Amino acid sequence: MEQQAVVFCVTGPHIQLTAVAITTLLQHYHQQTPLKILVVCDHVLQSDIDLIRSFPQQLNRPAASIDFWAPPAWAKDLKPYQMRGRTGSTPPMAFWRMFLPAYFSNYQKLLYLDNDIIVNTDVSDLFDRLDDQHTLAAVPDFLFAASKDYELPSKVDTMYLYGMADMQHYFNGGVIVMNVARYNASYQPGDILKLIQTTSWNLADQTLMNLMFQESTSLLPYRYNYQHSKKYFTDPYHWDPERIQPMLAAYPHIAIRHFAGEGPVSAPYQHVALRDEWEAAFWQALHQVRLLASKASQL
Repeated sequence: MEQQAVVFCVTGPHIQLTAVAITTLLQHYHQQTPLKILVVCDHVLQSDIDLIRSFPQQLNRPAASIDFWAPPAWAKDLKPYQMRGRTGSTPPMAFWRMFLPAYFSNYQKLLYLDNDIIVNTDVSDLFDRLDDQHTLAAVPDFLFAASKDYELPSKVDTMYLYGMADMQHYFNGGVIVMNVARYNASYQPGDILKLIQTTSWNLADQTLMNLMFQESTSLLPYRYNYQHSKKYFTDPYHWDPERIQPMLAAYPHIAIRHFAGEGPVSAPYQHVALRDEWEAAFWQALHQVRLLASKASQL
C-alpha cells in the first residue's frame, strides 16, 4: 500500500488554476521522500496534461510525480445538484472528491486541494496532522466560525439549509486530509451516491461531507486553508470580534491561501488590479507556469 498522495479535481479551462496550485506546491517541496500528485480531470487538452507532468523535472523536484486520471465511474451519471436556499445548482464534478478514497484505496492518506489555491508550505506537514482517531482533517469555514449570524441561537435556519443546528465546527472543503481506510469503512460509493441523489443541502458536497463526518473530523489551524482576504473581515457579516482574532493572527503565517468566494469578480483571476500580496503571488505563479510552458515548447 502506498503512503500518501495529493489530489486535485478539475474540468476544462480551470486546469490553469490547477497548474498554478501544483507549481506553488512543487516550489515548496524540498524533500527526497516521493510525492505523488493525482489529477482527476475531464475535458482537458492532452498538451496541458503533458506540460503539467513535466513540472517536477523542470522545477528540479525529482521526488515528485504527477499522474492524470479519468473521473470516478461512480459519478458518471450524476446530475447538477439543486441546493436549498439558492437558485443555482452544483455541477457533478464537485462531488468527485467524495469518491476519492474509494478510487485511490491503495493509499493510506489523501490530501485533497481545491484548484484556486496558492501553496506556501511543505504539504507533508498536513498528512502528519491527521491522527489515526479521525477520518478527516480540515479547517473551519471562516464565515460559520466567526459570524454572529451563526451563533446559537442562530438567526439563520441552519437545520433547513445545512442539516445541523451548530455551525461552529463546520469545515471548509477546499483543503481536506482523508484517512482512506476509515473513510471507506464508513461510506462506500453506493452510500455516497444515495446521499447525493436524495438531498438538496446548501453548499452541496461540502455540507454533505460535514454531515457525514461531523463526529470524526479534526479541525486544523486557520493558516492551512486561509479562505479570504483581510478585506473580508470588514464586510458587513456581523463578525464576533473575539472569534475573528485567531483568523487575523494567522494571516502572517498563511500556509495555503484559498481564494474562496467574496462576491462577484473577487478572485485574482477574475480581475486585473492587485488588492494584496496574495493576489500578486497568484500572478507571479501564473507567470512561472507560462515560463515553464514556453521552455517546454522551446519558444
